[in-house]
Amino acid sequence: MTHYDACMQAKEILPAEQTSPYRWVMALVAGILMTTSFISLTAFSIVSSSIAQTIGVGKGTLDAYGVDAFSIGLFVAFFLGHGGLFDARIRTGVLVAQIFLIVPQFIIPVAGSLEFLVALRFFQGLMIMMLALFSIQLSGWFRPSERARSLAFTLGAITLGSAAGGILSGLLSSMSWQDAYYVTGFVMLAGAIIYFVFARDPKTQAESMTKAKKARHQGAWKNPMTWIMGVVQIPVTWTLFSIGGFLPAFSEHLGYTAAKTTDLVIVWGITGFIAAFIGSIIGDRWSAKGRTNRDIFISRLRIMSIADAMMGTGALLMILIGDVSYYYLVIAVMINAFLMMLPPNYWASTGSVFPLAIMGSAAFGMGLISNSADAIGPLVSSVLVPDFGWNGVFLIMVVLAFIGVGINIAVSRMHLPLAPDSQDPELIS
Repeated sequence: MTHYDACMQAKEILPAEQTSPYRWVMALVAGILMTTSFISLTAFSIVSSSIAQTIGVGKGTLDAYGVDAFSIGLFVAFFLGHGGLFDARIRTGVLVAQIFLIVPQFIIPVAGSLEFLVALRFFQGLMIMMLALFSIQLSGWFRPSERARSLAFTLGAITLGSAAGGILSGLLSSMSWQDAYYVTGFVMLAGAIIYFVFARDPKTQAESMTKAKKARHQGAWKNPMTWIMGVVQIPVTWTLFSIGGFLPAFSEHLGYTAAKTTDLVIVWGITGFIAAFIGSIIGDRWSAKGRTNRDIFISRLRIMSIADAMMGTGALLMILIGDVSYYYLVIAVMINAFLMMLPPNYWASTGSVFPLAIMGSAAFGMGLISNSADAIGPLVSSVLVPDFGWNGVFLIMVVLAFIGVGINIAVSRMHLPLAPDSQDPELIS
């Protein structure tokens, strides 16, 4: 069979969802929802001074506890679906995640105490389970050679939402922080409404998953790829949510004004969103040349290694030249934001790495392992800053980045127990 014939045959047997133009609507509405959701990542940090004054605690204390609680929630979130609870009910899982996010957003302005506010921030962090949910949902709507681009909408939205939080905070600066929180809450609610009006679960995938689960199959935690994939993303998750939570505090530490700090957050967020699309386009193009799941996965590992290297370079430049000039800091932040080339390729790999029967539980499993860094990274930063300053925080990021490159190279040379090539129609030889 020629390559052309193979491609034509693959197109003919693709599930209906993967040939429907509606798949791009799905990617867009998922991206909108993630953007409105991640407003919570930076909006809190930007108005933390006002919140601290209201509840009568120090700003440093509030920043540390508020960011750490949110980050621990990001880790715990992946316990919620690792048993396959939402595999064929993606929208139900998204609804649960949005309740955890939006309800606290309207309660925080009247929380009144540090303890209650910290608990609410923890629940908001649970919304990160949507990363695994969307990786499952969009893998049903998109063929392997399009999956990273589809996920760029949702994963790029992590930093785009951070930028939106900075923009909204600036626009709403004349309001009290409580009113600003209510407004951002309604923005989040609008994003959720748009998603639930237009989102559809891929029926073909849900039916196939249900059928595949009836057969006896190795569990996700017994599959070595769950652990390998979990480790691959740890350097990025450590840096992403540490930077996302503490960038405003670092900028203020360097002596830059509140306006410049807000602009810095916006630049980091928008650059990360653009980087996600650049990484996904390159990753999809490289992976399209592969004829096996191993070829596809190794192609994506290559772009993930580039992302790790740029992340480490940006973090190093922040401590070397960030205090020399605000514009040097902007350049360093933009380079660091190219870490967002990794997540779309990482989450696009689930369909190529795991058998269909365990893809859902494995996605939550690898997310649980990799997002352990969400909890540990900001906690370590909180401990290091008072005694060792910011240099130690960013040096850890640099070291982790280059460890990440080494892990990717090592994994690419391993004999990997990947999913059978036959599960993806495009991989016909």
